[in-house]
Amino acid sequence: MANPFTVTLIRHLPTKGNRDKKYIGWTDEPIIGGLKIKKFPNENRQVVGSDLVRCKQTAAEVFGGTPYTVNANFRECSFGDWEQKTYNELKEDDSYRNWLNDQQQLAPPNGESLEALGSRVLQAFLETSEKFEQPIIVTHGGPMRFLLTKFASEEKSFWDWEVLHGSMFTLNWPDKKAVLEGKRCTSFSVEHLMESELM
Repeated sequence: MANPFTVTLIRHLPTKGNRDKKYIGWTDEPIIGGLKIKKFPNENRQVVGSDLVRCKQTAAEVFGGTPYTVNANFRECSFGDWEQKTYNELKEDDSYRNWLNDQQQLAPPNGESLEALGSRVLQAFLETSEKFEQPIIVTHGGPMRFLLTKFASEEKSFWDWEVLHGSMFTLNWPDKKAVLEGKRCTSFSVEHLMESELM
């Protein structure tokens, strides 16, 4: 009989840029210190995630000394020339306004579209699911929204998913084969690692 298969998705803890409502994609900045979070130091599962420091630090904070396997394809969307800028700084830019209306196909200057993001994240997700048992993936808001849109048992559009910093979604399938075939999970749950959300 096949074994049930679970994937846990965690959005990294917030950074100063997140708190200041800046576009923080490939910008490599640390998480805010002093956060009160739930910890699972003895978690005996494989933790995989983005190579950016905010994800590595989140994994270290939450899972203690559990080994962390880096996969750069779990990075956030690259916002290119708009990195570290805010809506107010960009709102008069015609290319920015056009992008807001079609983020799936359009990319920021020197950045990437949501379609490009989805392609690399899906590859990383399937590789991780094939290689590891019950993996925990520490990633970013964009990749998590993409994966929830594609795999969650509840169908929602990309922006309808509320994915707060420190949120943890656990997705359950009847077996690993179902994941690798691209099937939606049969159930999922969500909890929050932080006692209070700064965003």
